[in-house]
Amino acid sequence: MSVVSYSESSSDSQDGRWDDWEDDEVSVPMKCLFCAQTFDSAAVLFQHAKQAHGFDFLNTRAALNLDFYQSMRVVNYIRTLSLKDPQFSATTNFSIDGTEAFLADDAYLKPAIADDSLLYALDELDLDDESSRQENLARTANAGESAALQEQKLTACIQALEQQLIQREREAKHVSQQFEEYREMVKRQFYDSVETTAAPVSEAAETFAEADGSDYYFNSYAGNDIHMQMLQDKVRTEGYRDFIYDNRDIFQGKVVLDVGCGTGILSMFAARAGAAKVIAVDNSDIIHKARANVIENGLDNVITLVKGRIEELELPVKQVDIIISEWMGYFLLFEAMLDSVLVARDKYLAPGGLLAPSASYIYLTAISDQEYMNERANYWDDVYGFKMSAMKERGPVKEADVDVVPSSAVVATRALISEIDHGTATPATLDFTSSFTLQATQDATVHALLGYFDVAFSRVQATCGPSREELAQPVYTSDGSGAVAPKALWKQPESSMHGFTTGPHGTPTHWKQTVFVLKDPIAVAAGDKLHGQFVCRKSTSNPRELDLEITYFHVPAALKDQIDDARQHAVSQKYQLR
Repeated sequence: MSVVSYSESSSDSQDGRWDDWEDDEVSVPMKCLFCAQTFDSAAVLFQHAKQAHGFDFLNTRAALNLDFYQSMRVVNYIRTLSLKDPQFSATTNFSIDGTEAFLADDAYLKPAIADDSLLYALDELDLDDESSRQENLARTANAGESAALQEQKLTACIQALEQQLIQREREAKHVSQQFEEYREMVKRQFYDSVETTAAPVSEAAETFAEADGSDYYFNSYAGNDIHMQMLQDKVRTEGYRDFIYDNRDIFQGKVVLDVGCGTGILSMFAARAGAAKVIAVDNSDIIHKARANVIENGLDNVITLVKGRIEELELPVKQVDIIISEWMGYFLLFEAMLDSVLVARDKYLAPGGLLAPSASYIYLTAISDQEYMNERANYWDDVYGFKMSAMKERGPVKEADVDVVPSSAVVATRALISEIDHGTATPATLDFTSSFTLQATQDATVHALLGYFDVAFSRVQATCGPSREELAQPVYTSDGSGAVAPKALWKQPESSMHGFTTGPHGTPTHWKQTVFVLKDPIAVAAGDKLHGQFVCRKSTSNPRELDLEITYFHVPAALKDQIDDARQHAVSQKYQLR
């Protein structure tokens, strides 16, 4: 990747610096959005895309008035389609009309391919586009006029372009900063290297203050896009709504605290359900829009919004009856927001009060998914006919993947590896070590272990969730039909228990599932078992991130009495969730 740099003390001319920057940029090959061809400049690349694939990026960007980040989303979206579909390279007609959801989806700010030099050339195109528009305007406006008048207008146009070039050269000094801001936005949205909020109850929690170099975590929730993504997750939003609306009697006349209120949707649900007072807290600037939302819906007489960290605030009430919060992250515990909810519980929840949700559960199962392995884990083995082994993830620690896995890929029973009662848990107990046993339900090749979580809403915190017997029920019926067992999904009328699952047997959510790819696939027969131990810890470098370790070994059904011998061949793998 080329690096753009400038020296404030340089005595070179402005033209010299500009030429140096351009020469550095064109030296980096850029891959076509659709096919495998590469080009030395973005302008040539987009001309090829127009002629060969029917997509005029430059005219589309101008017609739709796409800004810098929307242009990046377009590039990453098309690259994502190309990666998913090998036939996409044959595309001869492609267009967008500006209404596409991906234009507002920050997931597409994350580069689809590593070190994509095309993203670094988008800013350069602004000057080229403007120059072309000015030249075309001059030519059309001058048609039929006298040579002298044409020369006069052309001179004025050249002078204007020279002034624009000077201005652009000044702006070029800030290009590196602009891309650094872009990287930080991606970091905030996807990796959350963050300020933290946990009480100092463990060694990991004590590093929260030290990690507080800036407000990355809270700033990542200041924009609209991430909240739209969460609100459009019907499993999530309707799960909370249905619990609150179906249990209006327990909200009627109560004081409710909403921790991390975001847009204020949960607070407004509670107010509509009859709460006497709702305190909505958020440390992100989204709270200003939440306040506007509350006023617009005529609920400002019930809802009070407070900006700040719950650990540091003094609320306008001494106690609350109910705490609601949507705190869950990937693999449940990523982002460590539950720590803040537990602090709020200890400071403000009245005796006998309720937390919603009231309990949560982390499950582990096994999957066989060769297509996933080809697309993700084995991608570098064959890149358009070339091996790129150097690009593979190396070292003792692997990144855990977050993706939606189809239920058809599940080839084993599930194991409950963490059960959290929100009424009694402490930040220290959220780190856990758990043994597990998975039994193969069919002959298959196990490529990865899969983690997901369920949450439960209860009317009484003392009965925070189903019994362990219910939690251990199989996901699928035993008749081989692949049907989901009734107890594997939530909102059970007979128990008055609401909740939802993020597992592959349920409706996909924005949390997806967490994939732990095995070092070597394991061939299993129906009835075989995988035994192991799962360790989950907050990262010591950033407590909002997770360090995980899985130790596992295979016991064929025919050798079920030889577990100790099989344990001698156990494999241990470390993962990070960043």
